Amino acid sequence: MTTLRIVQLYPDLLGVTGDRGNVEVLAARALLAGHESQVTLVGLGEDAPTEADIVVIGNGPLSALRVVRDDLESRRDWLAALVAAGTVVLAVGGGSELLSEGIDLVDGSHLDGLALIPARVGRTKQRRVGYVVADTVDGKLIGFEDHASLWRLGDPGIAYGTVTAGNGGIQGGFETVRMGSIYATNVQGPVLPLNPALADALLAQAFVRLGAAYSPGPAHAEIDAHALAARAEIERLAVDKRFTAIQL
Repeated sequence: MTTLRIVQLYPDLLGVTGDRGNVEVLAARALLAGHESQVTLVGLGEDAPTEADIVVIGNGPLSALRVVRDDLESRRDWLAALVAAGTVVLAVGGGSELLSEGIDLVDGSHLDGLALIPARVGRTKQRRVGYVVADTVDGKLIGFEDHASLWRLGDPGIAYGTVTAGNGGIQGGFETVRMGSIYATNVQGPVLPLNPALADALLAQAFVRLGAAYSPGPAHAEIDAHALAARAEIERLAVDKRFTAIQL
């Protein structure tokens, strides 16, 4: 049995869209595959483990990003070293924006990012709210989006999903960035309970790093039946009742 080490950064400040649910899904699916998990929650100024197999950074408002930004910057070398060693990073919403080169705000100011992803994020006066569906190499990515931002990628090849319904958070009709072991998404809800294929892709990468096998089985299929039913309904609504961007 292999122990999967999961770290969630700033769960009290960056967790407004149920991001702890993403952590719970990763731990539960690992357990169903015969592996244990060790979850460490790291707040402002707290020590983080030297090693981690998956790092989760959740979503939060601009006020929270301003609070955590300097602390996250102080951890840049730690996070960059983990990524270089193959650690999987799942970042959602505002938390994901801090991994970019920077966030350009509507008042003309900007917030520097960690520049781990070659992209800039522009905050917009339009809020993109509603269901979103995107085609990816791991199947359809399905969920809910609620953001007032648009990513501009320096490398178009890191776009993970092509939007087929909804708006998406990346210029050109795309949603979610995948760069090596980093996944940055605007899909909320949280994203992993509705997207077991994505959860399995993250876990497979993490266990390769550990030199262990990860394979979903019948127990996974039993719980995935609930996700499949919800996904089908969301996809139907996304196509039949398309949301539009809200002008702020």
